[in-house]
Amino acid sequence: MVKKNLVLIGCSSEISLNFDSLLDKKKYNSYGITSSKIKNSSFTEVLTVNDYLEDLDEILRFLENKQNLTIIFFNGFLAENRDSQFPSITEILDTDRINFAVPYILADSFNRKLKNKSNYIFISSIAAATPRYKNYIYGLSKYKLEESIKNINLPSYLIIRFGKVKTKMSEGHKNPPFTISTHKASEFILDNLNKSGYIYTNTTLKIIAVILKLLPSWMIKALRY
Repeated sequence: MVKKNLVLIGCSSEISLNFDSLLDKKKYNSYGITSSKIKNSSFTEVLTVNDYLEDLDEILRFLENKQNLTIIFFNGFLAENRDSQFPSITEILDTDRINFAVPYILADSFNRKLKNKSNYIFISSIAAATPRYKNYIYGLSKYKLEESIKNINLPSYLIIRFGKVKTKMSEGHKNPPFTISTHKASEFILDNLNKSGYIYTNTTLKIIAVILKLLPSWMIKALRY
């Protein structure tokens, strides 16, 4: 049996580490790429970089001879929950860079420069449907990513819109009815590796996203808190 090769970008994230722990290593090779050090991981191989964009050539060399890749972008950053936390200028720039620029530029470069076709999975959020006051910058960065991905002619891609996932990044935020654990999020990704398009973790979340999209702007502003 030929193993499937998975590449986990941002592999030090809680969801990524949990996801890797679920993999049947007889079926999957897992290659991690991270800008943070990892201890006691079960990845087949890990590449640690100082900066995803500045070290892009190093990442390309790391992947160039690996066949039939599924590349999953786990990197994310959230620094707002108005009014309890309003992001600084640095945090605003980091939000856009980590949630939009890094996955977009990497995916575009992989698609153009790697010889073998790859499948791509992007971890997104219901916040991309209609960014609201409490997470506007984060939601806008995810929306930009989703819209931009459509224009780089990837052979296959999947966008997963989660609600709240319980991680350190989301600590202090309220738990809506569609909140899930990192373990449940990891199981969902694993169960849907071969799908494409847009998917939500459940039907309720999809309905909420559609309603938010259809609401007039004055009603969206009323939901700011």
